[in-house]
Amino acid sequence: MYFDKYRLVASLMMCLVVCSLCFAQQPTHSEEEMKRFHQLKYSSSEITEQYWEGILGLEQLLADYPNTFLKGDISITLLNYYQQVTDDPHLLIELSEEMLALRMYSHSAYEAAARVLVDKQVRSDKTLLYAQNALKGALQKQAEWKSYGKSELICRDLLARAYQLVGQHDQAVAEIKTVIRGWQTRKDLGDLELASKQFKVDRAKVTLLRIYIDQKAWSQAYELASELLLTSVVRRDVADLWSQAYVGKFGSGVGMSKAYASSKAEWDKKIIQRVENERISRPAPILAVQNLDGEKITSADLQGRAMVVTFWAGWCSPCIAELPYLQKLKEQFYEQNVEFLAVNIDQDSSGRRDMVANFRYQSAPNLTFVLGDSEMRKAFGSNELPYTCIIDQDGQIRYERKGLGTDFSTAMAHQLQWVLAEN
Repeated sequence: MYFDKYRLVASLMMCLVVCSLCFAQQPTHSEEEMKRFHQLKYSSSEITEQYWEGILGLEQLLADYPNTFLKGDISITLLNYYQQVTDDPHLLIELSEEMLALRMYSHSAYEAAARVLVDKQVRSDKTLLYAQNALKGALQKQAEWKSYGKSELICRDLLARAYQLVGQHDQAVAEIKTVIRGWQTRKDLGDLELASKQFKVDRAKVTLLRIYIDQKAWSQAYELASELLLTSVVRRDVADLWSQAYVGKFGSGVGMSKAYASSKAEWDKKIIQRVENERISRPAPILAVQNLDGEKITSADLQGRAMVVTFWAGWCSPCIAELPYLQKLKEQFYEQNVEFLAVNIDQDSSGRRDMVANFRYQSAPNLTFVLGDSEMRKAFGSNELPYTCIIDQDGQIRYERKGLGTDFSTAMAHQLQWVLAEN
């Protein structure tokens, strides 16, 4: 009897010890942890010091709350911040492993780790492994949800670049060609605007071009580079890549300027022939917008002036790419009586004006940036972004285009000159 009594007491004490240990290791969850984490989480920044402040703050948060429920979120944020301040592959791989363990080796965690190592050009088997696991997870999601095409193509793009980094060029070419065909033809990509689809296709083609150059497949590289030089909406580095492909194919840069000029002249001629058949004439809807100082601007205020009006949003990559082209067009027609309106249609928020002002400062300081909405864009007859039109001095829309396109500058300059000359 006494033995059973002592054994029962001992069992109860052991249970208390186990429970206390379990309780001690339970994740902590407090408003202070969440507040500090969100204060240190930047959506975007170009300031290295700010990333260092975030790193130090997050590491201190982990020291203060070693069992915080935010460990997984902190780990991925630290990985992204360290990516901004160091190129050390060993540290980035170590941080990736820690993040993957905390994130339970999920599809999104593998994708995040692969993106960091691919962007940092880390030539490691780990880079390839993460990208392969990310694609495997995306395919599993697609099988479960029956519609997850975007994630698959994004992960295949990462895998192609990972194959390129480790020197497996044939596999890289096969994957990126699958990505290109996917963006061009697949139906399970959701409501993807034409301009966004073209942007993704051309970005994948630029990746394919880089792989061809690494592979020294000069004939394929030059053919693709020449196509992209004339047709791609993705303009970053295309001219430099074309120059590399030209020298690789022909052995030197002799004659390169003539080849460039000839191709551009031929392309510009085709653009002009086409856009002359795209001229229209219909009344423009009434505009009622606000500038960044809160002052109202209406169509009546701009009566008697030609206008170039573009609708854009901060989340739309082709829209952001278009702004510098409009800036150059403004400079080209600086002495003419033309108003350039960049109508932002993002949802109203406390930071909207600052966001718009930042884009203006960085990309197009001479344009008139104003605040509008999606209904205004629909009144102009478009559901796509960017949407840009030329309105003549009588308030008639004479030319319009949806999306960006490499012919944007030539087409817009030619049509605007025609509108001004006509009046």
